[in-house]
Amino acid sequence: MIERKPLLMLAAAAVFALLSVPSVFLSRAAKRYFNFVGHWNVATVKSSRSGIIPPFRGRQWGPREIPQPELRFVKFSVKMAGAKEVRIAADFNKWNPGSLALVKNGKNLWEALIPLPPGKYRYICLVDGKETLDPLNPDTDIEGGRKVSLLTVK
Repeated sequence: MIERKPLLMLAAAAVFALLSVPSVFLSRAAKRYFNFVGHWNVATVKSSRSGIIPPFRGRQWGPREIPQPELRFVKFSVKMAGAKEVRIAADFNKWNPGSLALVKNGKNLWEALIPLPPGKYRYICLVDGKETLDPLNPDTDIEGGRKVSLLTVK
């Protein structure tokens, strides 16, 4: 006959294993999903509703709409053989390479999809910590004395 204490310990270990294994897969899926944020496939996003400014007291104006910026989804694609990590540092993320990591999508393809308003943006790719220009974008500019890639979102 099995004693009660070892039986309870075995049951607790089984429950722990059943709960921890799915959480590992869930955390990996969540990490991949949230790293979508960061070559140029552009789509338009318009706001679903517009904001209204109340009229100024003392004037008989009607409500005015607040202009909403149109966003474009910009897809960053970098093809690098043998890369272990690819990140983007740019003026739209305050040159912080930790804020936009690309996700490996295929053997040598790294991608990220981020919303940006129209404008010109300077950026640099960090492949395994080494700064490189985007090999698929010939447009360049100078930022802080170094040559960087230039992206124009229309």
